[in-house]
Amino acid sequence: MEQGYNDKNKFIESYDAYGEAIFRYCLFRVFDRERAKDLMQETFTRTWEYLEKGKEVENMRAFLYKVAHNLCVNEFIRPKAYSLDEMKEKIDFDPKDDKTVSLERDAEVVLLVEKMRLLSKDERDLLTMRYVDDLAVSEIAQLLDMIPNTVSVKIRRAEESLKKLYK
Repeated sequence: MEQGYNDKNKFIESYDAYGEAIFRYCLFRVFDRERAKDLMQETFTRTWEYLEKGKEVENMRAFLYKVAHNLCVNEFIRPKAYSLDEMKEKIDFDPKDDKTVSLERDAEVVLLVEKMRLLSKDERDLLTMRYVDDLAVSEIAQLLDMIPNTVSVKIRRAEESLKKLYK
């Protein structure tokens, strides 16, 4: 167990260290900024409740992603249909609201999102976890209950699929 995660100060440090990343993780799954904020808060609330019960967490970052993942999956049980135009309006591609991003980069991000939508959900999730959420292969494997080698192969295949879509 990472020492002291039931200690309030250590938990707050985890919130500071992983809060923004968990928010981005949720945002790229629900495409709604306010809902992503709610899911991020719920992730930390449920984690705190889990720790308060005296249960141990071996890897806090992976545990938080697992909780966030489960909450996002629950969102899809109540599906909401969005058109591509609605998604473009709702998604602010920079969670920090930095308006200094160039138009060229915005165009690249829109193109990437459009191409990513053509991938399977599993491929999108893997690429998002690896490159947006910056999770290590081992953390993704733990999150998805898979063998790291399998995750690595699936990521490589998803990358190849995305490259083909760009051609």
